[in-house]
Amino acid sequence: MVRGRALAGAAVAVMASALFVAGCGSSASPTASVRTSGADPAAARDPVAATCSGRIAVMAPYTEGGSTDSVQMNWARVALDTFNVENGTGFQVEPVDVLDDVASGVRGARRVIADPGVVGVVGPQTSVVTAAVGPLFDRARMAYVSPSATRTDLTDGRLAGFYRVVANDSVQGPTIARFTADTLGARTVAIVGNPEPYSRGLADAVDAELKREGMRVTRITVPLRQRDYSATITRIPKGADAVVMPFLLTQDAQRFARQMEEAGRDPHLVGGDALFVPTEFTKVGAYVSSYSPDLRKTPYGASIIRLYEAIFGDFSTFGGPAYTAMQVVATAAQRSCRAGRATREGVWKAMPGIELDDSLLGQRVAFTNDHDLKGGRFHMYRVEPNGGYSSVD
Repeated sequence: MVRGRALAGAAVAVMASALFVAGCGSSASPTASVRTSGADPAAARDPVAATCSGRIAVMAPYTEGGSTDSVQMNWARVALDTFNVENGTGFQVEPVDVLDDVASGVRGARRVIADPGVVGVVGPQTSVVTAAVGPLFDRARMAYVSPSATRTDLTDGRLAGFYRVVANDSVQGPTIARFTADTLGARTVAIVGNPEPYSRGLADAVDAELKREGMRVTRITVPLRQRDYSATITRIPKGADAVVMPFLLTQDAQRFARQMEEAGRDPHLVGGDALFVPTEFTKVGAYVSSYSPDLRKTPYGASIIRLYEAIFGDFSTFGGPAYTAMQVVATAAQRSCRAGRATREGVWKAMPGIELDDSLLGQRVAFTNDHDLKGGRFHMYRVEPNGGYSSVD
């Protein structure tokens, strides 16, 4: 078991170089790094930890992806820099610029597999890319820890090296359903979703839980990028208390919400984690789920947020799990270290037993036999008039 040192202390150590990075580094540059000074003296006395090196790939966007562009990459960098300061290690990030394009994901996976210096992976970001590249990583015995791939069947045993630090959609669906029924008091609910795996799976989970609660549920499927929802809106029961929207695309949800308002329909609107993009889904009063808690409310969140903002100038809850995923991979890399180098095989073998007593997510991090996060949960947020999201947990 790894007992986390005080993250706030590490943040202070890293802050010594934050002004240099903020002035000279680019948060979107794949070669930009967060430089450190003042490593923990206790860690430096450990000759293995002080000389342990290796590269950890981060499979996340830094030039594509809209409003979430570079957020996970940036948080992973801060996490690795903090880990290096705490432990006297010299691990480096190997960036792989991938959002949800399978072809680029496969190219990126093959590139890092061919590089013997890469010992583990943070990512992929999306479920679709994870499903595509997972078999490649498995054959190479490359462990990969996603901060955001939530599709339930990714941990059905087919992907041997896949882990995630967020709850899966079998948890998200009931969370949304219970929030809709218990907190919002809905009794008649419509579910409007898309005919693709993420949306369909989440809709199924919400539907099943609502029906167990005795709710009246109407299911409606609409294509991606639909422009006119007028016919869809007429199919929603007049007495519906809530509409659950497991849409994949924020622009679709924004368009649907606007057209609902124009039609004079005002049920509660509840979206899934794909809509957690404050600059793109802005329907005031709507709700969205997230696999990340409000980091301001976690024991170490405030210190790390101050560090992150000093370096990159912005903040997003979306990146917190990327910080934790990097902690997990770096911990396994340090445990695998032999003769000053982390090893890919060592990371693969160490991963099942990694436990973090303290994490930015406000909970202990450990994995089930299926490589899911033990005790993982989803959180609910409300869209506020100022354009931000506030936690309603």
